[in-house]
Amino acid sequence: MARAVLFGTPVSPGIAIGSIRFMHDTRPSDKRRIGPDEIATEQEALRSAAASVRAALETTMRGVPEELAEYRDVIAAQMELARDPKLLDAALARIEHKQICASWALDHTVEELCTLFRGMDDPYLRDRAQDIRAVGLRLRECLAGAKPRRGGNGPSLLAAEDLSPADVMELDLNGVLGILTAEGGPTSHTAILSRGLHIPALVGVTGLLDTAREDDRIIVDGLGGCVLFGPDEGDLALYTARRDEYTAWESHTRLTAHWPAEMCDGVRVDVQANLESPEELDSLAECGADGVGLYRTEFAYLRGDLPTEEELFKEYAAVTAKAAPSRVVFRTLDAGADKMLRSQAALKEPNPALGLRGIRFCLRHQGIFRTQLRALLRAGVTGNVALLLPMISGLAEVQGVRRILQELRQELQAQNLAHAPDLPLGIMVETPAAVLVCDALARECDFFSIGTNDLIHYLMAIDRNNRHVSYLHEPLHPAVVRSLKRVIDAAHREGIGVSVCGELASDPCGLALLLGMGVDAVSAAPRFVPGMKHMIRQLNAETCVELAHSVLMSTDVMASKRMVREKLHQSLGPELAFHTTSLSSHNQP
Repeated sequence: MARAVLFGTPVSPGIAIGSIRFMHDTRPSDKRRIGPDEIATEQEALRSAAASVRAALETTMRGVPEELAEYRDVIAAQMELARDPKLLDAALARIEHKQICASWALDHTVEELCTLFRGMDDPYLRDRAQDIRAVGLRLRECLAGAKPRRGGNGPSLLAAEDLSPADVMELDLNGVLGILTAEGGPTSHTAILSRGLHIPALVGVTGLLDTAREDDRIIVDGLGGCVLFGPDEGDLALYTARRDEYTAWESHTRLTAHWPAEMCDGVRVDVQANLESPEELDSLAECGADGVGLYRTEFAYLRGDLPTEEELFKEYAAVTAKAAPSRVVFRTLDAGADKMLRSQAALKEPNPALGLRGIRFCLRHQGIFRTQLRALLRAGVTGNVALLLPMISGLAEVQGVRRILQELRQELQAQNLAHAPDLPLGIMVETPAAVLVCDALARECDFFSIGTNDLIHYLMAIDRNNRHVSYLHEPLHPAVVRSLKRVIDAAHREGIGVSVCGELASDPCGLALLLGMGVDAVSAAPRFVPGMKHMIRQLNAETCVELAHSVLMSTDVMASKRMVREKLHQSLGPELAFHTTSLSSHNQP
């Protein structure tokens, strides 16, 4: 029996067996008080460390291969952080005012900034705390005079408090069997990189740094979300067989990724990809996706100054041209006062999740919004483009956007700039208000896309960052499933399509339920598309409809979970274990 079992969030599926090596020096940082005569010395040590970190990052950035070119921007952003006043000046001030050593002042400052970012509602921005922590770890290593621990003897499992693209670029990836971090989430750099490199990974592993020791023999289960420390012979035999089975299954799904997602009785469903940068388009062709169900446009707004119309047009045109003839659904700026940190629109709000975000922000700051819409209209001539509005609460917001689009088309025509005469306009259904008026919204829209992540949190009135109420994140709660059915039926009554782009679409239990409710399309990260298509081809539409009906009639969440899993096991058999699902994790009854 294993010495210990820890749990984390599986972000890249697979199973890895090997020994741990730590990415960074795990010794506690120096924490000592200093005298007035030592202040200048400690401050200079921090400035010198920052200069060294910037130089090392610049060297790493130059060595990033073309196929991972998007991470140059991330490394460049970390270089800027190493001179950012919010980090460096704050730590320097702490040294002087608190009379503490540089490493202690740095730790305080990094934790303060990480707490600020973690409080943001958007998962992508929340995980940008990782950039701050990554720079902090490098600065701490420099201050301690420790050499970066990037090497290792033979293949091993990499463990760290956190990882950044710069860390990964300095590794021999052929020697990395799996990745474990104590920090991070599903949208963190670690998650994105490990999925792209097909390396099993868990993030947010509780107790990792307290339990793990260098050279520990462990098993990383990137399917079930657990880590076994000191496994015995029985554990090793079981997980070795499971690893081989999963590898064969994954290889088969990739080979058949371009087959249509058609159920056994002939019902076909589009399986699309969710993307957030042009560089991910290469994975679109590889994964066999039927277009882009959600293209997130926020990244361009996080690099510094607000992007110009020409910059946005260039990005959007490149995406649509490369994806053509498949459709690309661009979600308009889903930013809020907590996210536009570098713009004049920045505003502090006590509860950003319920504040000026999404379409509310865009209609308040129309200069920013109109620039984006003009770029999208112009990009519409280069491919198949649709617009998706986030955080819609009512009809007036959609009608307001339609008026703006009409004005912009007239402007572009007067300027003799080529543009699409009309673009399909859809909405994200992610608020209870949108669910309750979905019949009226369906008459005003060309399509619906259900964002199950936010919809569940708003329906259940839970804070996505609060672990004390995380047990209420129940996709099979009657309020959730009945809301989904209401929206799907309203869309079909008005003759418009409905897709689901939230995490529920890539969950096998959620996918079967959505198919039974009649969704027209589902979308997920490219890595999950082949497996989703493979699963759909093994299901029967009539069986999914019966299952959905049973779940809709149920008021017992646990009974619904058992019902769905039993039915899926009849169709998928042992393969069900190869699909990552929050409904079958270690905390499931």
